Amino acid sequence: MPFTTNQAFELLKRAHASGRMPHALLVTGAPECGTNRLALQLAALLCDAKADSLENLMHPNCRVVRPGSKIRTITINAIRSVEPFLTLCLPEGETKLVIVCEADRLSDDSANSFLKTLEEPPPQTLIVLITEMPSKLLPTIRSRCIRLDIADSSMEEHINEAQKRFLPAVRAALANLGSDVAALVLRYDFQELLAREREEISDRITSAVKAEAKSISEGTDIRDWEAQQKDTTAAAIETEYLSRRTQMLELLTLCFGQAVLVASHAPDVKPITPEIETVAQKFPVANLIARMHSVDDLRKDLNYNVQEALTLDARFTQIIGSSPL
Repeated sequence: MPFTTNQAFELLKRAHASGRMPHALLVTGAPECGTNRLALQLAALLCDAKADSLENLMHPNCRVVRPGSKIRTITINAIRSVEPFLTLCLPEGETKLVIVCEADRLSDDSANSFLKTLEEPPPQTLIVLITEMPSKLLPTIRSRCIRLDIADSSMEEHINEAQKRFLPAVRAALANLGSDVAALVLRYDFQELLAREREEISDRITSAVKAEAKSISEGTDIRDWEAQQKDTTAAAIETEYLSRRTQMLELLTLCFGQAVLVASHAPDVKPITPEIETVAQKFPVANLIARMHSVDDLRKDLNYNVQEALTLDARFTQIIGSSPL
């Protein structure tokens, strides 16, 4: 979900106050949308570091990593240069802040080296990766960060077609937030909609492959050609299916994120559904943040080889039911 810079900062400020600040953030968007400004706001909040730009950010508890060399990559030496800083022990209440600018320019070696830091994050540390092209980052890096998409404040919230189909079920769940029955109903609706999405994707891509086979059939055995395309077709279906699944979970993140912002009296919030206002009035901010984190936990769980049914039951109970923590 896209946030304005002010909305994202209010959300993070609440997370910090409640002791639920993540260890790593992936901040996406163009600099003119305020990604660098958000990093500076975090430096001021966490380290009392004041600066008008990241280039001028000078504080003993802050480090900024950016591309160098003629080909503008972030080298493994640049990553290793912050490792001694990450191992420092700070007094209680202080935070080490590492900001990686243009994180998509991490070289393969530096990305793999940095992944080790994300897998075992040092205490009292926040790592902020800033990029306009998150898809260029390793999936394993993306999965270990809480993602914040920053958009121009003039942009209106919008949801895609898969999210529109999921929205009625989400609205019903939000109207009964705190109910374990509502959690199970949403889990059922989620799985049923995903099954229909997979069927639609499969039919469409398979039909496209068959149409392409006919168009090149002259002098070619169509059955042999289709057999050769089997793995490619299956991969295309799976990729689009997983994208739809992620989009549906992002809708839940959007709803809880907006509820947190409304509850925090953040400016420029336009809830996509009236239930968000009600939820913001009924539930504490910490409760809503915990539910939002559970959505991220579910997304990460599904990226691994888990028992999907059990995982969905447990996570949807945390997201919608009576036990968000």
